[in-house]
Amino acid sequence: MDQGVEPAIPRGPARITDFVFLLRPMILIPVWTFYLLGAWHGHSLSGSAIPKLRFLAGLACFTAILGAVYIINQITDRETDRINNKLFLVSHGIIRLRSAWIEAAALAVAAFALSLALMPAAFTTLMAAGLLLGIAYSIEPMRLKRRPFLDILSNAVGSGIINTLAGWTAVGAPLEDLGVLAPYPLAVASVHMATALADIEGDRAGGFRTSGVILGAGKGTVFAAGLMAAAILAATAAGNRPAFYASLVSLPFFLLPVRSAGDGPSATAVLLPAKAATLIFSITAGFLFPLYIPALALLVLLTRLYYRGRFGIAYPGLKA
Repeated sequence: MDQGVEPAIPRGPARITDFVFLLRPMILIPVWTFYLLGAWHGHSLSGSAIPKLRFLAGLACFTAILGAVYIINQITDRETDRINNKLFLVSHGIIRLRSAWIEAAALAVAAFALSLALMPAAFTTLMAAGLLLGIAYSIEPMRLKRRPFLDILSNAVGSGIINTLAGWTAVGAPLEDLGVLAPYPLAVASVHMATALADIEGDRAGGFRTSGVILGAGKGTVFAAGLMAAAILAATAAGNRPAFYASLVSLPFFLLPVRSAGDGPSATAVLLPAKAATLIFSITAGFLFPLYIPALALLVLLTRLYYRGRFGIAYPGLKA
């Protein structure tokens, strides 16, 4: 969210909707997107019909487990989030720490219970790996978030590999010919690099030596563009047409801030490619699963209504 926005922080007890949006549904979109892309590739390989119950149960499991991870991340990042003037719910004390921990634990327990009941063992293993990686990203002594390049790598593995493999296994595809998924971690790394650049000020103030802090806005934008270009090459080599077209259309947005790298592109400028790529990959998944696009449109509308009514800000948006 835009660091220049001064939210109207509400007083009083937390609402039910606050606990819903504590899961950060807008950044759950990449989770769903790459899960769907993995499912489509797995379905294409196996040639069998997608098992709807297991497919939807898997989506619910990963939504819950990554929601828990994002809550933990907000708990551990509450000081830098306060500096960056974003997220608000934990950083500004609307939801108490104890309540946030309880919600994260409940989501994790529910996710594993559902997975053990309905999903194959490989899926549950991937979900456990995603949870452990998320904890390592946020919690000391690992705290990968504050370790340059490991912060990018962990996001690439989490969203670009684990999520796509989760969709792959959810449709019952065999764990073979996985090279087709190679472009996705590169694309995710590119997007995360761009978002890290927007948080440089707060991360530096919090003592975090993130990739954004180490590289700076200039070199960071070049690196992000290079990662997206690498995704195009990987998609070409793997014969992955959805990833090829999504990466190709995304690349020009990453090249825009590179042109102003010497002047130090603004937070808005570096966020544009990340937001554009997220939208483009989501639309790509929507072509493969048509109901996904109206579902996302409804989510964006509800999110806008929530943040406008609760904090008096326009989110999501280019600056937020």
